[in-house]
Amino acid sequence: MNILRKVDGTISAWPDYPDAMRGGGFVFTSGVRGGKPDCTAMSFEDVPGEFRAAQQGYKLVDALEGDTTADAWRAHRDLERILANAGTQGSQILRQRMWQRDKRFFPVLERVRKGWQPEAAPSSGLGVKAVGGRFGNWYGIESIAVDIEDPSCLGARRVLTPAKHAAHPSSSIYSQMVASGPFVFLAGHIPIRTAEPGKPVVATYEDVPEEGRSLATGRSHPDSRDGPIAAQSWFVYNEIRRALTSHSMSMQDIVHVRVYLSDPRDLATFHRVHEHFFGRNPPALSIVGFDEVGHKGCRIEIEPTALQPDTLPRSDIEWSCPAPYSGPAATAVGPLLFLAGMLGLGPGGEVVTSSDTIPEAARSLVRSLESETSEACVPAQIWWTWQRISETCGRAGVRLDAITKTMVYLRHEADLKAYEAIRAMFMPSHHPAFDCILVPNPGPVETAAVQLDVAALTAP
Repeated sequence: MNILRKVDGTISAWPDYPDAMRGGGFVFTSGVRGGKPDCTAMSFEDVPGEFRAAQQGYKLVDALEGDTTADAWRAHRDLERILANAGTQGSQILRQRMWQRDKRFFPVLERVRKGWQPEAAPSSGLGVKAVGGRFGNWYGIESIAVDIEDPSCLGARRVLTPAKHAAHPSSSIYSQMVASGPFVFLAGHIPIRTAEPGKPVVATYEDVPEEGRSLATGRSHPDSRDGPIAAQSWFVYNEIRRALTSHSMSMQDIVHVRVYLSDPRDLATFHRVHEHFFGRNPPALSIVGFDEVGHKGCRIEIEPTALQPDTLPRSDIEWSCPAPYSGPAATAVGPLLFLAGMLGLGPGGEVVTSSDTIPEAARSLVRSLESETSEACVPAQIWWTWQRISETCGRAGVRLDAITKTMVYLRHEADLKAYEAIRAMFMPSHHPAFDCILVPNPGPVETAAVQLDVAALTAP
């Protein structure tokens, strides 16, 4: 039996939530930020000497890089503190996501991270419009790590594909693929041909082989519109397939996929490619719209989690409403339940626009929150999101207090007040690890104002 244990403290960006949750042999951290409590600018003087290598010695020149360097350093320092309090360490991180207010300063983040994490974990680095939470300024980080002190731990982290790999070099310093027991965590893959000189971006159908051109029409106008996302999606999934094949796995071993889009208008074309690769056994799927994904004009980033074949049992949990896209509402694997991206979907599977479809017992509270949110539809969508989570967990035989981590995507941080009021209706006494990410498109379509990414234990 897995037991959820809170790692309490005051380090994370969200004081009402624990710094981390331990359970199932894993540590799920809440989001951390790197700024000062008073939000004042920082400088190279705020970091240890070994992290000042980029300092040039001129006040004006060093001002911006000093501030971003200190922010990145503090975020990684606090992440290490949380992991240490949870009985683990940075070398056991299985996946790390990094929210960046301005990806122009990614080189700064990379320099700092290399100092903290010489063998960095698989990562996704996304551009956001703002980094919310306490101390939020330039960067935010959240992660999952191996709980090496937990008796149910499936095994310490193993690096399967390092950053400097001849066939699959990463675009930064992070490992491409790591494992703990039978679970395999891949980095966010982007449509960059990293093994070629100049590392060119995939931009059109001409950049992929014939197999990747099934959606091409041969006419310039439609192919110029659908071609970039179709070619990029095919290229990324093909690279993921190659990476899995090199370790005796296949696409059918993927249990969950997170997809980050820079333009929600690309959803339908991406989805056609997605179904091509998975067919009748698709994984649970989350799709979120970010300000910037990858670099060099990337329109998509794909982050899979896989299971080595013939190891743990796997079962899919069907949607309690018409499915919004390919794949189950959740996949249960061993100690973990991976939920698809949960949206404010009404009884017919549509993204709700008002509180009219909410049961009468909850309707008055939801309606009372409509005047306090950025859009009147936000409270109703939050309620239906939690309703879908509750129904999905119920179908999986999992209680809501078995949830280990919630990541909520919103457009405006002010909407968290309504989120908390509605969350408390469903889960009044349980606070899992938490992060809130502020993005222009919280869901795969523009009408979605909220999405939740949820992980839970199957047998707490």
